[in-house]
Amino acid sequence: MTNNPFEALDRVEEDWKMFSSLTSMTNHWDRSGWSPGRRAYYWYLTFDSENLRTLAARCQDSLPDTYLDHVPLDGLHLTLPKIGWADELTTEEVERVARTAEQDLLHCPPFELEVGPLSGSSGAVRFSVNPWEPVENLYKILSRTSRYDAAPHSRLNFRPHIGIAYCNTAVDSADLIAKVRGLRDFPRIRVEVDEVQLVLLERRGRSYAWSLRHSLRLAGRPSAG
Repeated sequence: MTNNPFEALDRVEEDWKMFSSLTSMTNHWDRSGWSPGRRAYYWYLTFDSENLRTLAARCQDSLPDTYLDHVPLDGLHLTLPKIGWADELTTEEVERVARTAEQDLLHCPPFELEVGPLSGSSGAVRFSVNPWEPVENLYKILSRTSRYDAAPHSRLNFRPHIGIAYCNTAVDSADLIAKVRGLRDFPRIRVEVDEVQLVLLERRGRSYAWSLRHSLRLAGRPSAG
C-alpha cells in the first residue's frame, strides 16, 4: 500500500502533478542544522554541460528574482546522500568514506540522463530527470557511507532533480506554477554521468558553494582529486 497519490503516473509527470498541486511555496533556506560557517559533506553529481547551462539560463530569465534565488550556472548539481556535518567527522573518516565508495562503485556503469522538463517542489524550481533507476542505484550505494542519511531508500524521500532556483520566503504558488508551466516545452537535453563528487558544502548568504574533495569515476575507473 502506498501513501503516494501519484504512484500510477510516469515519474516526470508525477513531478509536475505534485508541484502543480501546491497552494504555497516555503522558504528553502529555513532548514534545521545550518548555522553561519557550518559545513557538511555531500555526494553530488555535477555537470560540465553547456547545453544544461543554456537551458537553465533560458528558464531563469523568465522566473522572478524577488522571491527566488537563482542557482549560479556553474553551480548546477544533483544532490545525492549527505555524508555528515563537517564538525562531526574527522579527516580520516572522510577519507575512509571515499575509499569505501570507490570500491562500491566498481560495478556501477556510467549512464546518460535526460534533463527536463521544468518542474518544482515546495521550496524550489527544478528540472525533472529521467531515468531515475541509475540515480537511485547510486543513492543506495552511497547511502551506505552516510552517517546522516542512513534510513532505507524510499521514492518518497528521494526525487532526483537539478535545481535552478530556491524560494526564499513563503508565497502563494499560483503565479509561479503558471510561469513554470509556460517553460515546460523547451527541448530536453542529455548529460553524461560517469563520476560522482564528494564535496564540502557551505552556505554563503542565500546560495551554496562547495569545494571538491574527491571525484570518483564510475565502473572502477581511476579516481581524481
